[in-house]
Amino acid sequence: MKLVKLRGLSLLVTFFGAPVWAQDVVRIGAFNNRDPVQLIAREKGFFTGEKITVETNLVTNSVDLMRNFVNAKSDVIHTNADNIIAWAEGQGEDPQTNDFVIFIGGSQGVRQRLIVASDVKSVAELRGKVLAVDDPRTGYAPVLAYMLKRHGLVLNKDYTFKAIGNTRMRAEAISKGEAAGAVMSLTDEEIAKRGFRLLGKSEDYVPAYARGVGAARRPWANQNETLLVRYIRALVGATDWFLDQKNKEEAVKLLLKVNENSESRAEQAYEEAVDLRFGHVPHARIDRDGIIAVIELREAIGAMKPPLPGPEKYTDDRYYRKAVASPMR
Repeated sequence: MKLVKLRGLSLLVTFFGAPVWAQDVVRIGAFNNRDPVQLIAREKGFFTGEKITVETNLVTNSVDLMRNFVNAKSDVIHTNADNIIAWAEGQGEDPQTNDFVIFIGGSQGVRQRLIVASDVKSVAELRGKVLAVDDPRTGYAPVLAYMLKRHGLVLNKDYTFKAIGNTRMRAEAISKGEAAGAVMSLTDEEIAKRGFRLLGKSEDYVPAYARGVGAARRPWANQNETLLVRYIRALVGATDWFLDQKNKEEAVKLLLKVNENSESRAEQAYEEAVDLRFGHVPHARIDRDGIIAVIELREAIGAMKPPLPGPEKYTDDRYYRKAVASPMR
């Protein structure tokens, strides 16, 4: 027997060419492989149950993630709603508009920390400084700009952004003196170890935010509706399994695989993922309030002008409704 691929379909065939089983391939764009729901969907057979094989293309910054997506190098991506909305509106690194659709929810709220070099003692001292971001137009850059705006600092007038990359790269930029600060998710231990200073928390400024949503190019979604419905059903099943308290012990053991086999890291990852305010949305529902908040946040920093579109411009829940209407095979 051998494995062959034809137009996204993997077939295990005999030497006589007769198919034994088939698995549809979904190519996923993501920043890392640590997402608990994706992990559970792989390890507990939710993808296999829907006859799906996933191929994950990992990147280190949102520009590469979105360009790969736009250029059809990935079928779906899981990222913050801000990235989807910005690139849909032509406000990303590349100016063209795109027809994207959010088809499933992820996590809720935003828990980022304004972390600065040790010699910066207040937000006011960021005036005239360079701050590290993943992408100046999307992601958590608007969150940072909004936080600083609340303190009277205006982007590109009082400070500037520099595109650096992911959290590790932004932390290194601060250590090297290439940037004065950034919003990141470093722990207190990591902040102390690097000699950084904590100046603020995003949740004190931004009460709602849609993170880790699943999105597809609308033409792909329409052409692959059955496959997308199965993919959603697998993720909803994995989310429900993960959020079920009776599965905690097994879930933490599985999280060890993507948390350097550190029990403390795995435990922390679990608690963050099930947190009622910041964790995964139950049943992986689309977080409309979080998407509205992202739209309003982009307006607050001048990226969008009224009248603002509603979340339905960027979402379509018919795939989700079909997925939850039928049980997993």
